[in-house]
Amino acid sequence: MKKGKDEALRWLKQAEYNLQVAENNLKSDFYSSACFMSEQSAQVALKAYIISKTHRPVLWIHSIQKLSEKCAEYNKDFERLIGYGRILDRFYIPTRYPDAITPPALPYETYTKKDAEEAVRFSKNIISKVKKKLLEERK
Repeated sequence: MKKGKDEALRWLKQAEYNLQVAENNLKSDFYSSACFMSEQSAQVALKAYIISKTHRPVLWIHSIQKLSEKCAEYNKDFERLIGYGRILDRFYIPTRYPDAITPPALPYETYTKKDAEEAVRFSKNIISKVKKKLLEERK
């Protein structure tokens, strides 16, 4: 296996860990944190796929939508993930910073169980797609 593939698998492993954190936050009713960690797990997973193709990380892109579009340049199967990105991107900043939402609301008061469940589900789907493609393309 090439160095890029090895590094991609490292990133995928971190994405899977981040997803576990998101799931634990969901179980503990920490919905804004579950949403954020879901976004992070999806971001790291998509970067893993890009690393497998380019042999270098794409550190300057943080949008799941844009990362999905970049992955689709290498494999059209990633096009269906772009819609997930539009939703997960909403969880990158406002889930953490009080000044990113309308006062007097706070992030931890704003996000719901439904938001967190959807974010976790989307992230799982993204990780699953990346894992499948990395294994297929490894052959």
